[in-house]
Amino acid sequence: MTSVATTGRRGCAVLAAGSASLHAAMLGQAAGMVTAGLLAAMVLACLYCAAELWRAGSDTVWTVVALMNLAMIAVHLPAPTHHHTNGTGAAAVDLMAPATAVALTEVLVATAVLCLRSRGRLAPLSGTPDH
Repeated sequence: MTSVATTGRRGCAVLAAGSASLHAAMLGQAAGMVTAGLLAAMVLACLYCAAELWRAGSDTVWTVVALMNLAMIAVHLPAPTHHHTNGTGAAAVDLMAPATAVALTEVLVATAVLCLRSRGRLAPLSGTPDH
C-alpha cells in the first residue's frame, strides 16, 4: 500500500516529467542553437528532478525543484515570447501558459513540502530554549 506522501511525491514527479515534455515540445520551435541547447539542458534537468522525486524526494531535490521553477517563472513571465519563437513560433508561445502553470504548481508544492519537513528542526532565534 502506497502512502499519501509517496503518492504526492510521485505526482510531483509526473509534473516534473510534464515540464520536460513542454520544454521538449518547445525545442522544435527554438530560434537558435543557444536556445535549443538551453531547452535541452532544461529537459535533462526536469527529467533528473522527476527521477529523484519518484525515487526518494530528498530536501535537496525539493529545493532544486522550487528554485528551478522560480527561475523559469522569473525569466519567462516578463516577456513570454522573447526567445521561444522562430518568426512563426505561435506553438511555443501557446505552451508558455501551461508551462508557467506547471512551474507555479511545482513551486507551491515544493515550498509546502519543505515548510512541513522543516517544522521543529530549527533552533529558536533568540538563543534561549522555549519552555
